[in-house]
Amino acid sequence: MKVECISIKGSGKSNEDAYVISQAKHVFAVVDGVSALVPYENEAGQTGGAIAAELVKRQLEALPEEVTLHDSLCMANDALRDCMGKSQIDVTQKEALWGAACAVVRVGEAHIEYAQTGDCMIFIVYADDTVRPLTHLQVNHLENKAFAKWEEGIAQGVETRAELLERCRDVLIHNRYQANTPGGYGVLNGDVSAGDFIESGRVNRIAIKALVLLTDGLFMPRPYGGGEPNWEQTVLPIVHKGLQRYTDDLLVLENSDPECTSYVRFKKSDDKTGIVLYLE
Repeated sequence: MKVECISIKGSGKSNEDAYVISQAKHVFAVVDGVSALVPYENEAGQTGGAIAAELVKRQLEALPEEVTLHDSLCMANDALRDCMGKSQIDVTQKEALWGAACAVVRVGEAHIEYAQTGDCMIFIVYADDTVRPLTHLQVNHLENKAFAKWEEGIAQGVETRAELLERCRDVLIHNRYQANTPGGYGVLNGDVSAGDFIESGRVNRIAIKALVLLTDGLFMPRPYGGGEPNWEQTVLPIVHKGLQRYTDDLLVLENSDPECTSYVRFKKSDDKTGIVLYLE
C-alpha cells in the first residue's frame, strides 16, 4: 500500500492540524483542531485547537486492536474534557471549549473501518474513478448561512476579508453553539454528547483503488456567485496529479485572492492536511 501525506500551516499563526500514519496498525487519520472563541495558549504557545488535535492524534496512535474507531474517538473526547479541566477551562461554556474534527480509517484485508466527526472527510475512489464520499460534511448547512452573508457583503462592495468576517461573526458564534446538537454538527470538544454525533461504520474493499482523507483546508473553494464544487473536483485531481501538486495549485489560487472575494472562504489559506492511501 502506497501512502502519500501532506500537512502544512495556513495563514494563521500555527498549524492546528495533525495526522496519524500507523502502518503497523493500519490506522490512518487527519485531525483538524478547533480553537476556542475565547483566546487560549499554553506555556509552549499552543492554541486550544492545536492541543486538541495533538491529543486526538496520540489517542489514535495508541489504539488497541480490539477497540473500535468510534470508541477511540469517544475516549479522546473524554481525555480532552479532562485536559481542559486541568487547564481551568470552563467546560460548561461552549465558546471556551477546545475542539477537533477527525476522519480516521483502519484498513483490513477485506474491509475498511471508518469514523468521522466535524468537517474532515473520507472518500473512496474506485477503479473506474467513481468517487464515493464515505462521510458527510456535517457543518455544511450552517456554514452556508455565513457564506450567504459573505457573498451579500461582496455584492454590496465590501472588499476586505476583515470586513466580510466581521459581517459574519454573529453567524459564526451562533454556529459554535450548535456543536453536538441535533440541528448542528458533531465535534470532539469534551462535551458528553459528542459520541452521539460520531459517524462510523465499515465498507468492503472491492474495486477500491484509493482512500482520501482530508481536512477542510484542502477542499476546492466555491467561486463567488458560482455553485459549490462537487467532490470530484477536489478528489480526482488529488489522485491523478498527486497530493503535493494539487496542494501547490490550490495555494496559487488562494494567494491570487488574499481578500477571499473571488473564492468564498473565511481565511486566505486554512491549514491543510491530507492522506491518500493507494490500495492497489
